[in-house]
Parts: sequence; C-alpha cells; structure tokens
Amino acid sequence: MINSELKFTLEEVLPKFPKDFQQKILHSVELLRKAEKLALAYDKENGFYLSTSMGKDSQCLYHIAKLAGVKFKAHMALTSVDPPEVIRFGREQYPDVDFIKPSISIYNQARKEGILPTRLMRWCCRIYKEGIGAGKVTLIGIRHTESRQRSYRKEVEISNHKYSGTLDGLDEFREKRNSQKRGRPTHGGVHEINITNATDEHTIGCIRGHESLIISPIIEWTDDEVWMFLKTLGIKYCKLYDEGYHRIGCLCCPMHGYRQKLADCKRYPHIYKSWLKVIDDIRNGGKLDTFGLTNKDYFDWWISGVGIEAWRNRRKQQTLNFKD
Repeated sequence: MINSELKFTLEEVLPKFPKDFQQKILHSVELLRKAEKLALAYDKENGFYLSTSMGKDSQCLYHIAKLAGVKFKAHMALTSVDPPEVIRFGREQYPDVDFIKPSISIYNQARKEGILPTRLMRWCCRIYKEGIGAGKVTLIGIRHTESRQRSYRKEVEISNHKYSGTLDGLDEFREKRNSQKRGRPTHGGVHEINITNATDEHTIGCIRGHESLIISPIIEWTDDEVWMFLKTLGIKYCKLYDEGYHRIGCLCCPMHGYRQKLADCKRYPHIYKSWLKVIDDIRNGGKLDTFGLTNKDYFDWWISGVGIEAWRNRRKQQTLNFKD
C-alpha cells in the first residue's frame, strides 16, 4: 500500500506514542480543525494549500492533515535542482500531490538575475517557493528545532510579516484591523474587508493576492518525534535519508553545508556542470564579479558559503577536483 492510501484514526494513533508527544499530535490536529473554516473561506473547493518537499517533515504534515480529517490539496513546487529520487518517491507514494513545474529553470533564472543564489540573496526561494499558496491558507512543515532562524517562527503567520503568533491571536488581530478599516475605502473606492468577514467568515481581505496565511502545525515537534511518527505508523520515506542525507531539498542549496554540496556534485555531476555553464554565461555577459577566479574556483567559493578572503585562505590547503 502506498503512503497516500494509509488511513488512521486519532483513537488508533495516540496510544502508540508517549504522553507528551500525544499532546503535540492533539494540538496539531486541533489547530488544523479550528483553522479549516478559514481555509475553506479562501478555497472552498480544495481547502488548505499544503506545501510539501517530500521530506520527512512534509510527510508528517501531510499525514497529520489526513488524521485531522480536514480538506486540503498538496502541492510540490519543483525547482529543476530537485533530487530525482525525491521526485520519484513523491510520484510513487503520493500520486494525489500536484507537482508544479517551474516556468523557468533555476539556471536560466540565475542568468536573468546575474548572480547565483546565496544565503544572503536567496532569490531562488522568492521565485520558486515563497509565492506558492498565495491568496490561500498554506500549510508548511517547518519546525523550531531545525535552525536558529526557524526557532523564532510562529505557528500562524501572514506573509510579508503582517502577523506572527497563534490562531487565537489572529482573531484579535482581525478585530483590530476591522476597527481600523471599517468605513475606510481602498484606492479603488471599495471598503477593505478584514482577514475574515465578521459575520459570515468567507472573505479574507487584509491578505491580498500575493500574500498568504501560513500555518505550521508541527512547529513544536522534535526531530526524534518526526521519525517516531513515520516509523511507528509504517509510513515509507525517501531512501536518501538512509544514504546519509539529513535534508533532501534542492541540490547545492545555499543553506546546506559545504560537505553536503560537495556530495551533491559528486552524486549528481550534471548539477556541477550546469552551474559551471551558468557562471561562464553570466561572466561573459559582464554581470558577474568573479574576483579573478576561474569558473571552477568561483563555483567552489560559491558552495563554500564563506567570504572570499576566508575561501582564499582555505583554498591554500584544499584543492577541488571535479571531472569536467
């Protein structure tokens, strides 16, 4: 049986886990059930917009939404640098997921941007990830323990940092917006409605088309709890985890460590060759400052994630050796 066909009830699942984790599961389920009304207000046909990467956290998100019995449609935004094993796994185990192909490859987008994505300039996320679910209630599988940056995230947020807190706090935010906007026309002469209409809860007004209401139901789950959930319930996961990968997102992601990126290049040499071609094209177009480095050295500096001087010092002790 494939993962998407697995069926569990809350009564069956809870006794399988420790008491403290049971409470987290219950909280996740209750959060989704409470927020479903908002999701249906945005999208009556599909409900929640569930964003998945096919990683372990996204899988827990998918199955907790199933467990909650809420209406949702899962989507995976492809970037053209997704591990083929991940895409294959997703298509086999979750055929109900909508796989969204990019309108332009990340390589051609880099040529347009005139620079490769970095930790500080992650235009890749802006282009391929952050716009998904716009105008809907979006479910994502981030967790506090993943990183320092994510430890500051809240379980309910409005994109563009308009709101960050809890679902109950969202009601207070809504009432405040209602009192501020009531009777005030927008630029088009139409009264601006709040997040949800105070009477029939069907209009999301302060979230415009390019924004979304983001909910993170498993934000308090630990890494151990994620694995406990999947393995206890017999949910299959991508084989890359058993082959040494801790995260299975985009290949050569700016947020990954140097060793991980080296491993990506060695396992998927076409990624390395494609980025070398991009560097050469941008360089020949006069847009890229390569610090006097060769294309290969510039690539090594790029995946290192450090400043150019720090890279030069380290380069004295290391030599990158890839096949063309």
